[in-house]
Amino acid sequence: MKTRLIIGYAAVLCALPYLALKVLWLSGSGIGFSDPAVLREPSMLALNALTAAMDAVAVVVALVLTHSWGMRLPAWSVVFPMWIATGLLGPIAIATPVAALTEGDVSPGAGPVQPWVYTVVYSGFSLQGVLLAIAFVLYARARWTPLFVAGQQPPSPTEGLQIVLVNLGTVLALGVAVVDLNAFALAAAIGMQMLARGRNGWGPLAAAWLGSGAMFSLGLWSLVVVLGGTPLGGSGLPVLDAFTELAKVLGGAVLGTVLLFLMTERTRSVASA
Repeated sequence: MKTRLIIGYAAVLCALPYLALKVLWLSGSGIGFSDPAVLREPSMLALNALTAAMDAVAVVVALVLTHSWGMRLPAWSVVFPMWIATGLLGPIAIATPVAALTEGDVSPGAGPVQPWVYTVVYSGFSLQGVLLAIAFVLYARARWTPLFVAGQQPPSPTEGLQIVLVNLGTVLALGVAVVDLNAFALAAAIGMQMLARGRNGWGPLAAAWLGSGAMFSLGLWSLVVVLGGTPLGGSGLPVLDAFTELAKVLGGAVLGTVLLFLMTERTRSVASA
């Protein structure tokens, strides 16, 4: 338990730099922006308020995962925000070290945000993502042990419907994987196909969880940034890119929904056995 507490509080500390920047920007400071006037635009005020709230939720999730009272909360109140957090932070935790080692810079390029902000924020996100993932695995192993036992599961009474939905999500995911060269979409498709056909274990579960979460969360984020007319969205999305982001959201939502049903079904079947 002590180890889990240390992990949880470390994740909270990693969230503080980003949260501090958001508070500064919302209070009128232009630190980290080449043109501080951008921060006063209504779309940016709304976006900063939203992302500050998201970071605050991540802090709460870190505490939930690492304290005993978190075990008593409804499963959905833990699973859904953690699925979103994994989808947003997981790709950053993977891409940031790679970009730092290969390019020496984690900044996406030209834009209103100064490069050092990306270094501070993405470093914090990377550590936060790793710590939250570790905390969630420890939490899930204690609360939903059957999901991590490798092997073939007995047929489900809803297996036919699950496979139909997984196949639909897989078509969307594979389309995204081809058009966007998206490894997370491919992982989601493979992981969910294995789970829907009765497989259990770390590999399929991790691939389905991270892949579907990344598809849904990053696709939705891109659409919010662009359709919200924020300065971070540039001049908008080309038609193909817009449909690709929409396919990420829809595919991730379908696969994530089936994943939730599978998790619930398999843990209940073992508990009642």
